[in-house]
Amino acid sequence: MDYSLYLPPSMLKTAFFTGHRKLTSSEIEHLTALLPGCISDAYAHGYRTFLCGGALGFDTLAAKEILKMKNKLPDIRLSLAIPCPSQPDFWPVNDQIIYRDIVNQADEVKILSQVYYQGVMHSRNRYMVEKSSLCICYLNNMRGGTAYTVRYALQYPYMNFINLAVYTSNRTDIMRESKWNCTYIFPSVFKNAGIVRLFHLSEKNHALKNTRKSFYLKQDSDSPK
Repeated sequence: MDYSLYLPPSMLKTAFFTGHRKLTSSEIEHLTALLPGCISDAYAHGYRTFLCGGALGFDTLAAKEILKMKNKLPDIRLSLAIPCPSQPDFWPVNDQIIYRDIVNQADEVKILSQVYYQGVMHSRNRYMVEKSSLCICYLNNMRGGTAYTVRYALQYPYMNFINLAVYTSNRTDIMRESKWNCTYIFPSVFKNAGIVRLFHLSEKNHALKNTRKSFYLKQDSDSPK
């Protein structure tokens, strides 16, 4: 089924980022090298708006890369989905300065709630999923907000995925990609077999290709309600 026939044009052009907040120096180096090529490939496939939650770690790296790419791709847009104004209040001062700079340069800033409440981060993540058709994630473990967001995105059959934990500038390790795909534990609302579409890079031309793999959905007692 071609879901693109039923999606609003804005969703077909919108991707979102989700990834871990705590990154090692080697992870930062690795992701900094991968993000330009990943974003360029998504752009080549029609994506123009990139949604970001503005959190520490992967979100910050992704947002900064989008802003840098504006020099050569003037129609690329950074849209921030901020859970609440107090998001950076307890961050280190330097991180707060970087955050304010990203906010000031963003093309759009959507604040989901004027006050913090338990669950506001998950509300932000669901908002980004529901506005997009491509998930660019850095997911290397199955706990926390990133895992929750990817699980939520997998409910939507039209959603495409790039996991930078199994994506390289030269090739994708299909065995790791397959393992990543099959070891998900899903919310209990889904108990049947399903299909997830994963993007991966061609070793020859680095072009995004669409592959289909089956996965089995199981109950997840640890997933946030």
